[in-house]
Amino acid sequence: MRETLILGAGLTGLSCAYHLGGDYLLVEKESEPGGVVRTHVRGNGFLCDGTGHWLHLRNAGMRALVEKLLPGGLVEYERKAVIHLQGRFTPFPFQANTAGLPPQTTLDCLLGLLQARHPQDFGLNPPTHAPKNFRESLERLFGEGICRHFMIPYNEKLLGVKLEEISTDYADRFIPKPSLEDVIKGALGFSRESLGYNAKFVYPRNGGISALPQALARALPQPPRCRVGVTKVSLRKKSALLSTSEEVSFRQMLNTMPLVDFLRLVEDLPSAALAAAAKLRAATVHYFDVGVRGAGTARSHYHWVYFPEPHFIFYRVGSYSAVHPAAAPAGCRSYYVEMSGGVEPWLSKPAELRARVLEDLKKAEILSSEDEVLFMELCKIPHAYVLFDSNYLSCREQVVAALEAHGVFTAGRWGGWNYGGMEDALLEGKANAESFAALTK
Repeated sequence: MRETLILGAGLTGLSCAYHLGGDYLLVEKESEPGGVVRTHVRGNGFLCDGTGHWLHLRNAGMRALVEKLLPGGLVEYERKAVIHLQGRFTPFPFQANTAGLPPQTTLDCLLGLLQARHPQDFGLNPPTHAPKNFRESLERLFGEGICRHFMIPYNEKLLGVKLEEISTDYADRFIPKPSLEDVIKGALGFSRESLGYNAKFVYPRNGGISALPQALARALPQPPRCRVGVTKVSLRKKSALLSTSEEVSFRQMLNTMPLVDFLRLVEDLPSAALAAAAKLRAATVHYFDVGVRGAGTARSHYHWVYFPEPHFIFYRVGSYSAVHPAAAPAGCRSYYVEMSGGVEPWLSKPAELRARVLEDLKKAEILSSEDEVLFMELCKIPHAYVLFDSNYLSCREQVVAALEAHGVFTAGRWGGWNYGGMEDALLEGKANAESFAALTK
């Protein structure tokens, strides 16, 4: 009998084990800890983190923990992010930086915001009902112009569904909400690039983002058992069958693997919870890790670039090496190129997809014709963005309640079927450890 069985040595599982410090078993099916927070070495010394993994440490306790785990091992950066729109680059966040775009676009954005916030001054009637969906929330907050030019096309390109399907509170705390003064100043060229939760971030000095989970794993009283998965879970017996054929009984379990994948392993989930689970949806992301040799263009060194327009196949391009030069060998650069909803028809034609991505990167001035492409590695993130649709809250609640009735808890971005960053994962692991400790008193 184990007091606590933890499935998955991503940041949530590692944090739970660290803060428990007692009788637990932490299993991880991969060969090393980290989950999706993991660095892959590609080519001749390129460090690729599986898209951007930049640490935004707002919680004092989590900052202290990370600094303890990586003493003197963090570098702080100020964000250099832009939006590519109508052949021009404008600083992020878009809603506070519309100067430099075609005058009609800037006017659309400014007038739309004024009409949304002061409808009576334009002879419009204020809305009489609460927003019904994410699109309406954005339009109430930013107005028609900002939404039409950026917010709606970008988010629909990212999620692969119409925003009318998404609930009002999706990603609310991650969206910068500038004041009217900020928007007006941004339309006149007084940029506010410091807005938003990720205006500053930190990153490990050495080893890529893997340095964090590896340091956390080394600090555990009992290290994770890697290359050990779970093949079956019994709620009634409160036991799990491991890939090693061991059967482990537990008092409580924390699952951090993707919730819909975990539920396929539960042999006695109530039928109502199974039906609810079938309605949980998420968007899958495909991305290329790209390594190039060359000096690049004036546009090559942004940290990341957003692409809301449909004629670019990707929705975002980030650069590992633009943030952290040690991520690529001398004279080289590295990128992650993210694609979502519209990329499926291309997946059966990988050579054509590579050619299209390279063409678009050159069209966007991220790559130059002189750059030598050293590698392009196509990768996949299943369940990358949980869809907060009309079924989300009720179905997730039903599934979670059915599990918790048997001492099985599920947390983290994917285990909790939610949306959050690395600090959120660490905090959730700590919160679950504290709950488990309280249960055993």
